[in-house]
Amino acid sequence: MKKTLLYLLATLLALPALAQQQQQPEWQSQYAIGLNKLAPHTYVWPYQNVSDIRTGDYESSPYSMSLNGKWKFHWVKNPDNRPKDFYQPEFYTGHWADINVPGNWERQGYGTAIYVNETYEFDDKLFHFKKNPPLVPYEENEVGSYKRTFTIPAHWKDRRVVICCEGVISFYYIWVNGQLLGYNQGSKTPAEWDITDKLQEGENTVALEVYRWSAGSYLECQDMWRLSGIERDVYLYSTPKQYIADYKVTSSLDKDQYKEGIFGLEATIEGASTSMSSFSYRLEDETGKTILKGEQPIKSRGLSNFLNIEEQRIKDVKVWSAEHPNLYTLILELKDTNGNVTELTGCEVGFRTSEIKDGRFCINGVPVLVKGTNRHEHSQLGRTVSKELMEEDIKLMKQHNINTVRNSHYPTHPYWYQLCDRYGLYMIDEANIESHGMGYGPASLAKDSTWLPAHMDRTQRMYERSKNHPAIVIWSLGNEAGNGINFERTYDWMKSVEKTRPVQYERAEQNYNTDIYCRMYRSVEELLAYARQTEPKVYRPFIMTEYLHAMGNSGGGLKEYMHVFETEPIVQGGCIWDWVDQSFREIDKDGKWYWTYGGDYGPKDVPSFGNFCCNGLVSADRIPHPHLLEVKKDYQYIKSTLAGRKDLTIQVKNWYDFTNLNVYTLHWQVMGDNGKVIAQGTEKVDCAPHETVEVTLGAVKLPSDIREAYLNIDWTPDEATAFIGTDYTVSYDQFVLPANKNYRAPETRLADKVKIDIDPTTGALRSYIYKGEEMLSSPVLLSLYRPVTDNDNREKIGGGKVWKTEGLHNIIQKAIFVKASGKGGKAEVELWNEQGVKLGNATFTYTLKSDGALNIKTTFIPDTSAVTSLARIGLAFEMPYAYNKVSYLGRGEHETYVDRNQSGRIGIYHTDAERMFHYYVKPQATGNRTDVRWMELSDEAGEGLAFRSDKAFQFSVIPFTDTNVDKATHLNELQRTGIVTVHLDAMQSGVGTATCGPGVLPQYRVPVEKHTFEFMVRPLK
Repeated sequence: MKKTLLYLLATLLALPALAQQQQQPEWQSQYAIGLNKLAPHTYVWPYQNVSDIRTGDYESSPYSMSLNGKWKFHWVKNPDNRPKDFYQPEFYTGHWADINVPGNWERQGYGTAIYVNETYEFDDKLFHFKKNPPLVPYEENEVGSYKRTFTIPAHWKDRRVVICCEGVISFYYIWVNGQLLGYNQGSKTPAEWDITDKLQEGENTVALEVYRWSAGSYLECQDMWRLSGIERDVYLYSTPKQYIADYKVTSSLDKDQYKEGIFGLEATIEGASTSMSSFSYRLEDETGKTILKGEQPIKSRGLSNFLNIEEQRIKDVKVWSAEHPNLYTLILELKDTNGNVTELTGCEVGFRTSEIKDGRFCINGVPVLVKGTNRHEHSQLGRTVSKELMEEDIKLMKQHNINTVRNSHYPTHPYWYQLCDRYGLYMIDEANIESHGMGYGPASLAKDSTWLPAHMDRTQRMYERSKNHPAIVIWSLGNEAGNGINFERTYDWMKSVEKTRPVQYERAEQNYNTDIYCRMYRSVEELLAYARQTEPKVYRPFIMTEYLHAMGNSGGGLKEYMHVFETEPIVQGGCIWDWVDQSFREIDKDGKWYWTYGGDYGPKDVPSFGNFCCNGLVSADRIPHPHLLEVKKDYQYIKSTLAGRKDLTIQVKNWYDFTNLNVYTLHWQVMGDNGKVIAQGTEKVDCAPHETVEVTLGAVKLPSDIREAYLNIDWTPDEATAFIGTDYTVSYDQFVLPANKNYRAPETRLADKVKIDIDPTTGALRSYIYKGEEMLSSPVLLSLYRPVTDNDNREKIGGGKVWKTEGLHNIIQKAIFVKASGKGGKAEVELWNEQGVKLGNATFTYTLKSDGALNIKTTFIPDTSAVTSLARIGLAFEMPYAYNKVSYLGRGEHETYVDRNQSGRIGIYHTDAERMFHYYVKPQATGNRTDVRWMELSDEAGEGLAFRSDKAFQFSVIPFTDTNVDKATHLNELQRTGIVTVHLDAMQSGVGTATCGPGVLPQYRVPVEKHTFEFMVRPLK
C-alpha cells in the first residue's frame, strides 16, 4: 500500500505542470511518464506448476500468451503523416509491411541507426534542432505504427487480463480494440495495463504508436546505438478477479555467523472475491522438500489486502553467492473456499547479505573483490537479445572468472536476472537514467526538480520489478547524469525501502547520496590516493563502475590494477568496460563481410562517434577477443608463486571467498624448452578461503640438453558445474626453471649456400636466397611504428598521432656507408621522414656464418629532438605468402603484449599468419607474441626461415601489409597481396587503455634512447 501511495503521489505532483503543457503533445513533456499504467510491482507471472517456477517458464502457463512475432507496420519520418486512426479495428492494414516484434525498426529496414556517446543524436544540424529539454525535434521525429490481432482463450473468460510491454523506445500510445489504454515514457522497464473491460469475444486488436524521440530521450543518452521501436517482449497474462498484485521477499542471514536464514514475506492482494479465500506460501529446497509454509485468510472487501508474514529463521540455510548460487523456490498460491488453487506464482529465492561493513563491501559478511564487467544488451537485431545469446553471455563470463555484471545503463531483460540468480553472478542493477548530453553543470537535469517525477518513476520501476532477485547486490541510481536534488531524492527513496543492499551513484563521488565511491577510469595512482585519503576520512569502498576500456586491441595494465585490488582492502575492484562490441555485421557489394560502427548508416553528415561503440571483451557474435583471456588469468581465484626452486615448492593463495581448494585438483608438469615432458603429477590441496599454503612438488632433475624448463600449474574442478567441466582449467600459473644456459641445439648442415645482398642506397638486406629461392618480398628495414590501435590514437603521452606527426610510419633509410663481402657486410644509415627531418642513425652489421646462419646486429640512435615516442624497435620485412606456417617458443597460444601477457604461457606453438591476425572491428596492430625464444616460418613442405635471438624478443606475422592495415577503416578494406608481413621486435609498446582511461604505463613504453639488438636468420633444413 505504501508503494502504491508513493506512486500515486508522484503522479499527482506532475498534474499541474502537465496541464500547463497541453499545447505540446505528451511526448514533448517530462511529466508524461505514463497514463493508466499499473503501479510498479515484482513479476507475478502465472505458472502451470512448481517446476516452471524453478525455471521461470511462465510462457508455458495456460494463462500466458506471447504477442511476439509478426506485426503489421507502417513508418513515417514526420508525425503529421502518420495514419492517425490506424488503431481502429476496422482500419485496413493488409497492404502494410510485416515487422518482427521484438526488434528495433532500424535493423529491419526503417530509419537510420545512429551511434553517439555522450551527446543527443537529435541535437544536430541534420535534424535542424538544438537540445532544449523537454522538447525534441517534431518534423523529423519518426513514428512507427504497429498493429496485430489476437484471440483470448475460452478458459480466460471471467478473468482479469493484463497486457505487458517489456520495452518500447522511446514513447508510445497503446490501444486495444480502438480504445486508448494510455501511454508510456521509459523504455527499459515494463509497462502494464489492465485490459479486461476492453476485450471482446473472438478477434481483438492491439495497436502501438511509437515515437523515436520524446522528452524521455533526454534521460536515455547512454553510450549505445540510438534505436527505436518495440525491442522487448509483448505478452498477455491472466489472473483471477482476486489476484496477487505484488510481493516482497526478505531472504537474508543473521549478522553474527551468517549461517541462519531470515525469511520474511509481504504480499498485496487486490480485487474482489465472492467468498472467503486464502493466501498460502511454501518455501522448498532444491530437492522439493518444504522448509517453511504458511497460510492466511483474506478478507473479501474488494480492497487491497496487505499481508505481512512474520519473520522466520532457518538454521544452517544453504547460502547464495556467486560461487555457490544455492536457490530455494518460493511458491505462492491463492485458494478459494474449497481449497482449490486459483492462482500460482512465485520465484527463486537466495539467502545472502550484501552490505558495507567496516568500510568494505561484503557478501555474507565476507569482503569480496568485484571482478566485473559492464554489459549492454546488443545483438544483430539491435537491443533485442535472445535467451540463447544471454545464456552464451553468462557461460563466457563464468568461464573467464567474472563474478559481477553491471547492467549498463538500464534494467535488462528479465531472463538475464534469472540466469544470474541460477548460475551465480553478482549484479549491479542500474536505473535507466543518463542525461550526459546536458553535462554536469547548471544545465544538468539532475538539478532540475521538474524532472524529479521522471527520475523517481524510473528508479521505482527498476526496484519494484527486480527487488526479489538475490543476484542484485547493489542498486545504481543511473549513469553520467550529474548530481543534484533529483539523485538525492531517489537515493533517499531507495534507502527508505531497501534495507539489505547498498545504493551507488558514480556522479555523487564523495557526496552523501552513494554508499560506494565508484568513480570510473581512475588510474592506479588515484586508487592508492583514495586508500590513503585522510581528509575527509574515507568510509566507503572504492569500486570502479567502469575501467580497463576494452576498445580494439586493449586491456593493458590489468595486472597493476589487480595488485591494488588485492593489497588495498578498501579498493575492491571494478567492472570492465565493456562486455560486447556494439557492432553489426554487414556484407558489401563484393560479398565481403565487415563489422559496422557509428557513421556507417545514413547520410555522410549523420551524427557519429565512430567505432567508440566497439569496446567489448567479446565480439558482437560472442567470439572472445584476446584480452578476455587476460581477464580470466588476472581474475583467477587461485594464484601461486614459486617459493623454492630446488624442491619445487609453490605458495598457493586461495582468493575464493566461500570455497576451499580441496574441491579442485592441482596438476603440475615440468616441460623442457624442447617440448618434452620431464615430470608431472597431481596434488590435492586443503586451503580455506583467503588462506595461503605451501605445496612441495619435489625435486626434479633437469636434463643438460635444454636451456630452460617450465613448471606449469593447472587447477581443475573435481565435480562439473554449469559451463565448467572437470577438464576445464579455472586457474593456472607458470614458472621458468633455468637448466643449462650454455646449451645450444645442434644445427643440421645446410644442403646449399645462402646468398645475401645489401642495398647500397639503403643499407638494407634486400635479398636472401637459398636453393635458388628468394625468401624476401621486401627489404629488411628498421621499424619504429605499428598500425595504430584505437588506444594509440588517444594516447596522452606519445602514441599514434605523435608517431605519424614525426613520420615514423614512412621512414626513409639513406646509406652513408656500405661495405659488403661474401661473409656479410656493414651499413651505416641515416633515417629521415618524408618531410626531410632526420630521425636518427642506425648501423646494420651482417655476419654470414659458415653454417648458413646470418646474424643481423642493429644499433639505433634516435635524434631526440625529432623523435619523442616509439611504437617499437625492431626489423620488418615481407615474405611470399607460401611461408605462412608459424612455429615458435614463446608466450601463447594467443596474442600478447608486454602489458597484457600474464595469460600467455611459454611453450612451443604452431599456428599460421591467418590465425595470428585478430579481426578487431577496426583493423589495427595485432598478432604480437612476447617472450619469444625462437620462431620459424615455413611453407607446406617445411621449407622456410628460422629466427633466433639470445634475448627474448617479440614478433608477429600477418597476411596483410602494415600500410593496408593502418589505412583500412573496416575489415572489408583489407587486401591480400600474396605476402606475409613479418615483424621481429626487440621491444614494442604495450597497448594500455587510453581510449578512456590511463594510457600505456611508463614501464611498458619503448624508451627513446640508443638500442642494440641482434637476430639470427637461418634456412630451415
